[in-house]
Amino acid sequence: MSQSLFRPILVPTILASVAVVAVLGQHARGQTTGDSKPLVYEAENCTEPKDAWQTNGSSATKWNLWSTDTDAAKKWSGGVVLRSPIISRDRETTEEGAPPLHTRITGIPRGRYDVEVVRGSSLAISRDGKTWRKMTNSRIGVVDINDGTFELWVDDRYARPGKPGPVYYDCIQFTPLPPRVEKLKVVGFADKRIREKLDRGIVAMPVAGNKVYVGWRLLGSDPKGVAFNLYRCSGSDKPVKLNREPISKTTDFVDEQPPSCEQQYFVRAIVGGKEGKSSPKVSATPCADGRPFISIKFDGTNTFQKVGIADLDGDGKLDFVLKQPLANVDPYVKYWKRSPGTFKLEAYCHDGKLLWRHDLGWSIEQGMWYSPYLVYDFDGDGRAEVAVKTGEGDPRDADGRVQSGPEWLSILDGQTGKERARVTWPSRERFPDYNYYCRNQLGVAYLDGKTPCIIVERGTYNVIKLVAYELHDGKLRQLWTWEEREEDNSYRGQGAHCLRAADVDGDGRDEVIIGSAVIDDNGVALWTTGLGHPDHLTVGQLDPSRPGLQIEYGIERGRQSNTVCMVDAKTGNILWGLNEVTTHVHSSGLCADIDPQHPGVECYAGERDFKDKRWLFSAKGELISTNDMGGLSPRAAYWDASLQRALLISGRLSKFHGDALPPRIEGSVIAVADILGDWREEIITSLPGELRIYSTSIPAADRRPCLMQDPIYRLDVVGAAQGYYQVPGISRLPSANPPR
Repeated sequence: MSQSLFRPILVPTILASVAVVAVLGQHARGQTTGDSKPLVYEAENCTEPKDAWQTNGSSATKWNLWSTDTDAAKKWSGGVVLRSPIISRDRETTEEGAPPLHTRITGIPRGRYDVEVVRGSSLAISRDGKTWRKMTNSRIGVVDINDGTFELWVDDRYARPGKPGPVYYDCIQFTPLPPRVEKLKVVGFADKRIREKLDRGIVAMPVAGNKVYVGWRLLGSDPKGVAFNLYRCSGSDKPVKLNREPISKTTDFVDEQPPSCEQQYFVRAIVGGKEGKSSPKVSATPCADGRPFISIKFDGTNTFQKVGIADLDGDGKLDFVLKQPLANVDPYVKYWKRSPGTFKLEAYCHDGKLLWRHDLGWSIEQGMWYSPYLVYDFDGDGRAEVAVKTGEGDPRDADGRVQSGPEWLSILDGQTGKERARVTWPSRERFPDYNYYCRNQLGVAYLDGKTPCIIVERGTYNVIKLVAYELHDGKLRQLWTWEEREEDNSYRGQGAHCLRAADVDGDGRDEVIIGSAVIDDNGVALWTTGLGHPDHLTVGQLDPSRPGLQIEYGIERGRQSNTVCMVDAKTGNILWGLNEVTTHVHSSGLCADIDPQHPGVECYAGERDFKDKRWLFSAKGELISTNDMGGLSPRAAYWDASLQRALLISGRLSKFHGDALPPRIEGSVIAVADILGDWREEIITSLPGELRIYSTSIPAADRRPCLMQDPIYRLDVVGAAQGYYQVPGISRLPSANPPR
């Protein structure tokens, strides 16, 4: 066979784009193949034996070199394709049907390639002519070409699922990948894991009957067997101990007969029979209509879109950094609108005192994808900083879009709001258009297991860029970078609408979960499902019967199956998935333990355009219900004395099977987090001129450590300040036997 027949064809950009979209099923808007044009080899030019096919003729025992199909020049590379006989069922051996084909290509430039068989779905393939597998997505995978040679065997052994017919062998496409760069493990500045130092978080809520409910934190640092005494102060009177015996079963108490004057409460831990120091005192402030909430008032009627929760001044109490107003501009062309104003960050102490206000200005459009921010103690000094995307001046185009000008990752001082450090944000280069480069996110990951590192992300639907930093001595130090073009095309477009981190492989270091792909702690790809962009995901212990962690996904773009699924977090292997065709799984879904009849979490998702398409699965993948649960994004919170989260839908709290719980929740729900009292969660809402914190007043049945000290839960709460909101995951689900 002439060597010239092996000469690669440089596919035009449009044809390459169409091929990649068809093969990988990536997001339909503006897909391209990246920087390097693929090398394409026509199957018929480099395949033997020639007598295994006939030209434009069908047969039960031969391939058809077919070029007379309607629009063949548009459908097939080179206008021709090898088509197999009709396959109605899987065949036992390669001898049945048409003969196996052997493709041998030489003269391929040395390098790394992502190799695909265009239009090759359902083909049987082999790299050695002996071991066969069925192609499910046309990808062969990443191949290192060292001697210029590539060999492949293909056969018509497998039927297409639910659609008997032929299979096709069109061409082989080699997309060049950048050389693999060795990346070292991260060594951050911390010599031990940096953790928040929280106080007791004591909260006192007046309840019906002139009683007062008091709750406080059990800390991870508390010794086993710790107990508590609770004290009440009334005016200038001496504090009165309210409990007869040390409180050890729970970390809450109901004061049945408080005096009519204003009261304050504090607790003291008892260890080895000795009382420790007093917690800070907290007042029992009457609530409107007897509902248990704390109110922080603003000037005017501002609302807020997001809230960052952390200790800004090092006193052990959690403070708030709000992004206001509650408004959103989406970069997608059909949704975009001109920003009516600018976002402001406002920092409030736990007691409602305004610390500072920072206007993000006209360089940051008024939408969540333009304006990610996080609040956390990045440098380990005990006081949280604010990491935020910033710009300069007013770079808006005539229509109001920001498509130029400098972009920064800025670090603001948590107490003053003044900028302490900045570095350049990942560039707009390589993105197909405005919609795609305006997708920005931030995350926190303990990449060395000790140091809280900042993860900057640009891109979701195609190009994805990550940069990892640590903040030390007032400076941002780059740790590594990663881009999707470093890997094969199965990593392209796998980004989610949230950015998560967890130690998925058990090595003590966090990995970065960008969506349907995971990047290892050193900035090297760990795995991808290739399922595409998830609208929502949750990582944590989801199925307690399985080892390690799991991830639940709701994949946006339509597929034949697995758009709702659960995977093993260490490997990405799919554990179960929805076996149903979908078109657009949408919004935040819900992944939470709400049903006591099924161990582990329940997973809820639905279609955007079909109200009858709702699914609620158990952690084992059992379909529990197809009922609508109040839209596509119900919330849930640990609220009563049970181990299941209560549903929060349209301001109403209830158990999964319908029992209502108090109180009525007012305002837009912005976050759910364990920020006060015992291990149950608080509900944070936005109302005009007000941040409201609802806290349970239902007595607990047992006690558990504060959820904010769970590593996955805490980082999920940090991440809730940007992206789609998800109910926080947890490293270990509450069990019937509390840890202490």
